[in-house]
Amino acid sequence: MLPPGAPAVSDQVGVAVTLARASDAALSLVSPIGDVGTVEDVESEAALLEWAHDRAEEFPEADGGDFVYTRDVVGGLLGTVRRTDADTLVLPGTSSGRLRSGVTGRLAAAADCDVVVVNGKPGYDEVASMLLPVAGGPHTGLATDVARSVAEGCDAWVDVLHVLPEDASERRRETARNVLDRAHHRIGRPETTTTWLLEADDVAGTVVEQSRYYELTVLGAPTKGRLRRLLHGSTNRSVRAGAQSVVLSARNNDATVR
Repeated sequence: MLPPGAPAVSDQVGVAVTLARASDAALSLVSPIGDVGTVEDVESEAALLEWAHDRAEEFPEADGGDFVYTRDVVGGLLGTVRRTDADTLVLPGTSSGRLRSGVTGRLAAAADCDVVVVNGKPGYDEVASMLLPVAGGPHTGLATDVARSVAEGCDAWVDVLHVLPEDASERRRETARNVLDRAHHRIGRPETTTTWLLEADDVAGTVVEQSRYYELTVLGAPTKGRLRRLLHGSTNRSVRAGAQSVVLSARNNDATVR
């Protein structure tokens, strides 16, 4: 998808290794290439997989690497997800190689498993602290689980944040406190997890500003539907584009959202 060692791929592999280790799961490294290519194309892809496998070698259950020879990148990778019975698909947010603009979004929407997209400022490494903005949407639970997995794998501190307007009603504030409490309980690391209710009218700008103080920001994916995208999607996109840390966008594709 990118040359070996490129920041986007390095972050993608690093996140996948962390999540796999936390759940004691096997890790498969897959790169899609066309049915017909030059020797140079194949050698380039082989070098990428070799590099990615070396990057993940600290993880004992890594399942090597493989090519997906397909003219249809989306169909080929979705077939691999089904064939391997994958629980989580980790995708790069950067458009590159055969994962052109729009392909990552189509994969994320259609995959029969949870999806984590790696965005934001490159540089995923050891995470000492992370920001988890929560709003109570359908993907908040998975975002919280991802934050918990990274926290366990890196022994990291988690700040759970909810942003609400300064003129919010008491009922809205109570709902916000409940959202924070549920996330705090779900993480299950009370000694290294704090909740934070912050008053501000610009949700995306506030999250972007706070992201500079953390190595990682974890978000729930934009919700479905035109109205919901207008209400929630712009925040996710703005944070991914402007964050000063690596951003993980988590999407729960389970029919019954956890």
